[in-house]
Amino acid sequence: MTETNVTLVYVRYLDHVLFSRCSPLIMKPQIRETIGWLVYECNDFITLSWDRDAEPPTLKGGDSKASGLVLLKSDMLEFKKLEAQALPLQKNSYWHLNSATTNSKPEYALRPTERKTQNKQKGETAT
Repeated sequence: MTETNVTLVYVRYLDHVLFSRCSPLIMKPQIRETIGWLVYECNDFITLSWDRDAEPPTLKGGDSKASGLVLLKSDMLEFKKLEAQALPLQKNSYWHLNSATTNSKPEYALRPTERKTQNKQKGETAT
């Protein structure tokens, strides 16, 4: 991703409910929540994406495979913006994928004398 600053958002909102063969009097909007990248915001609604390309957009622009929501601000119960900076894993010092010291000593789940196959090799049954 080429951009280093992204706006992450958390939203609780009222969602429409489709019902069938039940009493309409007991139905009401459902409270849902989502998180994602804020794509667009105006006075009436927001557009957020929770799945998108990690690479820069094509020459035509946009991301034809993005997934997300368009939410009316009038239906939003809670809206929080979180400023974050995307860091590649290799530049993040908190993630060590390799041990600092080399372990050349072999490790076994069971010591060789306790293996179930030890007795079978000698022609005996394992206990």
